[in-house]
Amino acid sequence: MASEGRRFRRRGCEGVRKEAKRFFLGNLAVAGVCLAAAEGTRRLIRWREKVMPRRDPRLPFREILLRSEDGTAIAVRVIDGGGGGAVVLAHPAVTGQRYAPLVDLAEMLAAHFTVYTFDFRGHGGSGGRLEMDLSGPVKDLRAVVWHARESGHKWVAAVGFSLGGMAALVHSALYPGLDAVAAVGAPPTFPDVGPFRVFLPVWSLFLRFLGARFRAVPGSGPLPLEVAGEIPPISLLIVHGENEVFYRRDDMEEMLRRLRVRADFWEIPGAGHTELAGREGDLVAWLVKKAGKRERP
Repeated sequence: MASEGRRFRRRGCEGVRKEAKRFFLGNLAVAGVCLAAAEGTRRLIRWREKVMPRRDPRLPFREILLRSEDGTAIAVRVIDGGGGGAVVLAHPAVTGQRYAPLVDLAEMLAAHFTVYTFDFRGHGGSGGRLEMDLSGPVKDLRAVVWHARESGHKWVAAVGFSLGGMAALVHSALYPGLDAVAAVGAPPTFPDVGPFRVFLPVWSLFLRFLGARFRAVPGSGPLPLEVAGEIPPISLLIVHGENEVFYRRDDMEEMLRRLRVRADFWEIPGAGHTELAGREGDLVAWLVKKAGKRERP
């Protein structure tokens, strides 16, 4: 009986040791996975900060909240600058008004104009969600342009990058209020996402990580290619990067052919999507020249 009791106790102790070992190894594995996930997250955040650096203006600015016509809250910043004109800067998708290259340009423009930056719906401090439809972004831009006009600016321009450029082109075709538009890397149309529809929910999550609230719903709003012929005789600049990959050059050339207004066209050697590649000063000079022509008696 005594020997059997000892064997029972040994088996019990061995069982406890095995359970303890399994528990330790299991928790060690979980800890390893958590550490790997944390390191992966840190690397993703560093990558995000590298490809989409963000900062606030170094110049004094005011923050205001506007409402688009459908009630969406639009976060706006105003840098009060020189001259009587205003320039509205419209950011690329996913980035927001704190996108560092946009802020750099805003500070350059503030020497000549009052500058408005804002977050499209689904970005930054604005409400709503972004969809694959320009009707929402155009409403957002329209609210800012209207506010600039109501603030007494006699000359108002929009400089848009990618999504912002698309919205600026469509706005100029459908609504009054803009005296000049510069569209940088603005796709004439949206890409066909039909074959990739099953991946759109995952893509929405990835965009959320990058900073945009996106609803994977294709829309039917007007596109720059479709309304190019309706753009009135305003000052118009189309900027295309030599290494553009987000839209076909053939579509851009077709859009230019449909224009009834004379447009200045820059193709920047070595530039990628939405890149000015050192031509920021030229863009500022173009705007100053156009504003000066309009304001002469």
